[in-house]
Amino acid sequence: MLTAFPRGLAAHVRGIRFALTRKGYLGLCAIPFAVTLLLYGVGFAVFAAYSDQFLAALWSPDAAAGGVAGVLSWLYLHVVKYILFALAFVLMYFLFMVTANILAAPLYDHIAGKLIAAAGSPRLGPGLPVWRMIVEEAKKAVFVMALPVLLLFIPVIGQLLAPMAAAMLLALDFLDLPFCREEARFGVRLKTLAARPMLLLGFGLPLLIPFLNILLFPFAILGATLLYLDMTGRSPTLPPQ
Repeated sequence: MLTAFPRGLAAHVRGIRFALTRKGYLGLCAIPFAVTLLLYGVGFAVFAAYSDQFLAALWSPDAAAGGVAGVLSWLYLHVVKYILFALAFVLMYFLFMVTANILAAPLYDHIAGKLIAAAGSPRLGPGLPVWRMIVEEAKKAVFVMALPVLLLFIPVIGQLLAPMAAAMLLALDFLDLPFCREEARFGVRLKTLAARPMLLLGFGLPLLIPFLNILLFPFAILGATLLYLDMTGRSPTLPPQ
């Protein structure tokens, strides 16, 4: 349990090193990188244009009010407002990463399948058609996105737990991609991965850190697949290119 969290963190370094020594994989990782940058650009534009309006819709306190109302107004305008900005910013990254996973799902499935085959899988299933892969990933994304968004509506505790839940579910999303090539039942995959919360947290937290995740995201499928192979006691036997 104590080593699970750093193992999750280290998987990102392994994924990057793996790609840098195998140029074919590095080229494949460039595609989701371009998709991610495009989505982030859209996300930043929307966030910059509408964040103030969103917060105003939640509450528009009277800064000149006195008494308890005045204290609450001051706290909202000078403390809570910026916490909500930070949470919205992290949530934006999370939502756009999940969206990018939907679009890149067929490519991720291909990458994961290649690595698992190189590890000598005796039960590697065939990949789904592109349209079916995107549909399946979209259905899974609804599950992945729902909990963190709902937690944000629970005062204080929910807003503290939402980033942790987002990190763990994002990690689960990545690890499920290689796992589903060998196990078709989602319930079995979910139970197996949910039993490793610290591993999920270690892998998912860096992917929520703004700007760092832009570097990590294109290689995350490699790190997740290598981590999955570690969980099953295997490693790919590919010579460096």
